[in-house]
Amino acid sequence: MIWGYGIMGLILALLWWQNGSLQDELKEQHTINKMAINANERWEAEISKLNSEFAKGLETLSELKSKKEVERVYVKERSSNTNSCIDAINGVYERLWERENNRTNKDAKSSYTNEPISAK
Repeated sequence: MIWGYGIMGLILALLWWQNGSLQDELKEQHTINKMAINANERWEAEISKLNSEFAKGLETLSELKSKKEVERVYVKERSSNTNSCIDAINGVYERLWERENNRTNKDAKSSYTNEPISAK
């Protein structure tokens, strides 16, 4: 009977020691999980930022494409009215002049002139 109590006490001591060891492992795993959660949150923020910048880039490309399309249609209309080649070139320079005047930076010197090219 004393042997039974001794064995039972030994088993309880072993379980108590193992419980402390498991609690230490649980704390360590909790710390690792917190680090992983923080890393995931930083990645999510970075990916969100990249998605936003990518969307802005696509928007800008779309705007540039539509502007180029407008320019091409403008030149095509100017040159298809049975006018001479010089008139078409003057139309292009006129459009460039308009674009230069519409810029927000008024201090920049224009490299274009508003004078039409004369056919000699």
